[in-house]
Amino acid sequence: MKELIENIKLKFRQGEMHTKLLIVNVSLFVISLVVSIFIRFSSPDFELANYYAIPSNPLQVLYKPWTIITHMFTHDISGIGHILWNMIMLYFVGNFFVKMLGNKKLLSVYLVGGTVGYLFFAIGYNVLPAFTKLGEGMLYGASAAISALFVALATYKPNFELKFMFIPQPIKFIYIAAFFVLFDLIRLQSSIGVVGGNAGGWLAHLGGATFGFVYASQLKKGKNWLGGFERFLDNVFSGSLFSLKTRKPKLKVKKGGKKTNTKKQATSKTQTVDMEPILEKVKKSGYGSLTQKEKELFFSQSNK
Repeated sequence: MKELIENIKLKFRQGEMHTKLLIVNVSLFVISLVVSIFIRFSSPDFELANYYAIPSNPLQVLYKPWTIITHMFTHDISGIGHILWNMIMLYFVGNFFVKMLGNKKLLSVYLVGGTVGYLFFAIGYNVLPAFTKLGEGMLYGASAAISALFVALATYKPNFELKFMFIPQPIKFIYIAAFFVLFDLIRLQSSIGVVGGNAGGWLAHLGGATFGFVYASQLKKGKNWLGGFERFLDNVFSGSLFSLKTRKPKLKVKKGGKKTNTKKQATSKTQTVDMEPILEKVKKSGYGSLTQKEKELFFSQSNK
């Protein structure tokens, strides 16, 4: 277990933003599951989702303001399908998004897209007659945020092509995104006014997708609507494990300038010699193959 935790920490420290978000989502799912099990032993009717899901009534959000954030990082713990599908989408879409637009834009679009998804959800439940008769609802899951990433990427790079097994011709990303949006529209139509349906969830998906489209359309024109928000996030997470920049271990080697004393030169040289085989070992066999001394040296250098 200790080795597993250390490997997760390493992935989180060195991973791109979509990897960090995936780890946060999965970790919260596991924690929520365990906590819910222990509490429900004594209180079978207890619903943990009431504490992390965001309510459709905006006035109730005033009493649970943290749900503005927690709802887009938590999932239904009654099954595995909800989080499994979302994390598969986050991994693949996020991987392409980071390569084309970077970590800062991914995090900002994820957070704002999830928030806009909630706004669509809240408007539906509080304004549209087909929703108001259903009473109040709760929203949770990363779907709206991922929809924003998906559609933003497809709008920004519509001709980017993907190859699929058993399909001879590559498919443009814009067509794939359009298919998923159409699928959400179909699911929304079939669940409107249905008690126990997920019309609010599909509406949130479309809210995230709408934001992703508008944001990327403006970005292509040279207008970054989230530039100020990106700088805010950069300041908030600067120097933390959730940094917007990918952190990779590297050695500080002094080149040129004034001569240093013999002892410092020897120390620097020794560190260089020690780290090379360690980095190679991690690359070939993973972090778990390191000895305790090698792990300590690895983290001491990665934190510099």
